[in-house]
Amino acid sequence: MVNQMVIQMSKVLLLGLALIYLVMVAQFQSLLSPFIVLFTVPLAFTGGLIGLLLMNEPLSVMGMMGFVVLLGTVVNNGIVFMDYANQLRVGGLERREALIATGKTRMRPILMTSASTILGLLPLTVATGEGANGRIAMGIAVVGGMVVSTLLTLYIVPAIYSYVSTDRSKKQK
Repeated sequence: MVNQMVIQMSKVLLLGLALIYLVMVAQFQSLLSPFIVLFTVPLAFTGGLIGLLLMNEPLSVMGMMGFVVLLGTVVNNGIVFMDYANQLRVGGLERREALIATGKTRMRPILMTSASTILGLLPLTVATGEGANGRIAMGIAVVGGMVVSTLLTLYIVPAIYSYVSTDRSKKQK
């Protein structure tokens, strides 16, 4: 039964990842930009697993549901960053200047949305009472994943964007 549950949750995660990618392809009108945002997903899953390990909580069905929730919430930070950087690039800024401006103007909104998610789920991670033990793993997975992915998204997404994208001045020469 546990093996069947793991298989079903893996299918849900893959389906969620595919649907998120398709939505981002439509939003960015590019096949490459969503891949940059999807690099935040392994960071989030790593953070969720580290959180579960540090809190000595086993990976349960609710913990796996936390990873499904994390899949949908963690890409928001990357989308906010990428969308604004792309807007600045269309406006004429070079890659480096666009990334610096995006980091300066979008860091606060990214930190605020992440903080609201993390603080909103903290009561779930320390809950007591009937049935709380089952939900704690979900809260820990989401909070741990959001903390790690938020901090690393501010470094990883710009680095990958810088590596993958091309400068307009180099294209024109």
